[in-house]
Amino acid sequence: MIKVGIIGMGMIGRAHLDALQRIPGVEVVAVASPNLEDLVKLQEGFGIRHVFADWRELVDCPDVEAVHNCTPNHLHHEINLACISRGKVIFSEKPLGMDVQETSEAAAKAKTSSIACGVNFCYRAYPMVQWAKQLIQEGYLGEIRAIYGHYLQDWLMYETDYDWRVDSKVGGFARAVGDIGSHWVDLARYLTGLEVEEVLADTSIFWPQRIEPTSGQPVPVDTEDWATALLRFNGGVKGNVVISQISGGHQNDLQIEIVGTKRTIRWRQEDPEILWIGERGGCNQIRYKDGSAMGAVAAKHASYPPGHPEGYPDCIKNTIANFYSHVLGQGGDFPTFEDGHRAMEVVTAIIHSAETERWTRVGGGL
Repeated sequence: MIKVGIIGMGMIGRAHLDALQRIPGVEVVAVASPNLEDLVKLQEGFGIRHVFADWRELVDCPDVEAVHNCTPNHLHHEINLACISRGKVIFSEKPLGMDVQETSEAAAKAKTSSIACGVNFCYRAYPMVQWAKQLIQEGYLGEIRAIYGHYLQDWLMYETDYDWRVDSKVGGFARAVGDIGSHWVDLARYLTGLEVEEVLADTSIFWPQRIEPTSGQPVPVDTEDWATALLRFNGGVKGNVVISQISGGHQNDLQIEIVGTKRTIRWRQEDPEILWIGERGGCNQIRYKDGSAMGAVAAKHASYPPGHPEGYPDCIKNTIANFYSHVLGQGGDFPTFEDGHRAMEVVTAIIHSAETERWTRVGGGL
């Protein structure tokens, strides 16, 4: 039984707690957050042994063997390195750091360590994404020609919408691109095995100031609400993506479409049970989740029978389950710190390209 501690008990920390409760072989023994009153309620409700106001106490706790880092972005790097230095398994939210220098250091430390280090690019672990990857690997689409899509939200649509992610000192230099665009980039990389080599991007800050809810006063904003990017992948594959946090009616609308010489495939996170497959000169297909029709790997990610929808909590559970399968020596396909660094390289290139108004190489030493 692997003893786990969670640092940060906001929305995503509670999602990790829910997922860990559903995974055999792990036990949540500690949580840490500045609000001790909330932690005591969690302790009573879930039988958690230890609660800490300071994350350092959790990392140093001898009962804790693995740590889930669910804190705001500016804390990720310090906590991740502290866990590696103490020999603790670490599963972190993205980004791994505030810039490419920090993510590079984290990836290098993870590579030279014997510690399992994972990052929560959870959308990989939907059953239909796994099926899409299988079809691509089997050559069902033919040779890949293009990859495009979007990630659209509306939760920062108004001037009065505010969150810690808006503050670049806490959330980082890239907001929409870093927060949600990184997920789209990782999904494109994961499904196709291709890397983004160059980008040409444009970004916009539609609200250069927002109303901070505690003070009621306007505060300056220096991170983007919107971004568009042309992408050049290796092998001559083309792409483009639109990223927005101000698009009314789009709650969590991640969509990716991959064009091959034989067929096109599309998956959308808000309709996660469906794969759309486009045919030339034939009938287009809509495939629904069905473990009996999928390959073994995709079917393993389907926890329930056909007609029983699985969603966001399930893909997080699948991601974490794959991670701990690796920790236990049973194999497991999970996003690594290297994946987290690669995503940050693309994010950095997009922001730099928008600032310079020119094509920018990914990983070009910015």
